Parts: sequence; structure tokens; C-alpha cells
Amino acid sequence: MLDQSMVVIGAGPLPELLMRGACTTLAEAFGVPLSTIAVGESPQSFLADLHRDCPRLVRLAGDSGRVAVDGSCWIDALGAWRAPTLLLATPLADGAIPGVVPAYLALCQSRRVPLIGLIQIGGAWRLSERRRDGLPWSGWMADHGDEGLDALVTVLQRQLRR
Repeated sequence: MLDQSMVVIGAGPLPELLMRGACTTLAEAFGVPLSTIAVGESPQSFLADLHRDCPRLVRLAGDSGRVAVDGSCWIDALGAWRAPTLLLATPLADGAIPGVVPAYLALCQSRRVPLIGLIQIGGAWRLSERRRDGLPWSGWMADHGDEGLDALVTVLQRQLRR
């Protein structure tokens, strides 16, 4: 069970069905409601109310690093509001992690987004390769079903307590 709300973003624009499925599974595992907001919505007004219906998991649909016409950016707002955030990533067909993942991680870190975890969705979990890439992985979950979920939830709960 969560005691605070968290925002879930993708490392780049992840496929809608994959992102929705992963967020639904995580919300059920944490026992909290799931809500969705599109990146076209105003981050400031939404984040001001983030803790009103607490705790919950919020899926940010779209590219959170995109800069809007008004100059706002969801990643900037997540850092400014200190919103606890999960970053989801998908591997390439050969199992490698695409360059967009460390780029998004660096963007989040530079904007002081409080990242709770970096999660691989789908593909094979190759622990030795994930350690070699130097990214702060929290774990892995299958793109369908709950394989890997129990271990991931345990790690995330431990990271939330820090």
C-alpha cells in the first residue's frame, strides 16, 4: 500500500497499451486507484491537486519531456512540485536498452525529479546487462501478467521508505 501519490512516466512516448497495462498492474499491486492525465493538460494545476485524493497512481500519457507551446514541460513541473515519480522503459527487440532511457533519466535528474524507481517493462530481464549499463534499475515486470511484479513491488516499497 502506498502512503503518497506517485506519477508514472515513460522514457519517451511508450506504446499506449503497454503503458496502460503496466500502470494498471502497478496500481492493483499497490492497492491504489489509477488516474490518467495527458501531457497536453496543464502540469501546474494538476500537480497542485496531486495529493488531494491521496494516495493514487497517476499515469502521464504522452511524452513528458516535450515542451508545450506555453513553454511548460511536465518533467520540469514534476521536479518543481517534488512529485514522486516512476520511470518506465522498454527494451529493444534484441534486449538492449535504447539511448532514450539514460537520456530521460539524465533529464529527470537535471530537473530534480524525485525518481522512486526505473522499471523495465517487457522483454527479458537480464540482470548482468542491466548492472553493466549503469542505470539505477528497480526491477522488471512482464508486459502481460504479473511475472516479476512481487520482487519489483518489494524494491519500490523499500525505496519509498528512504
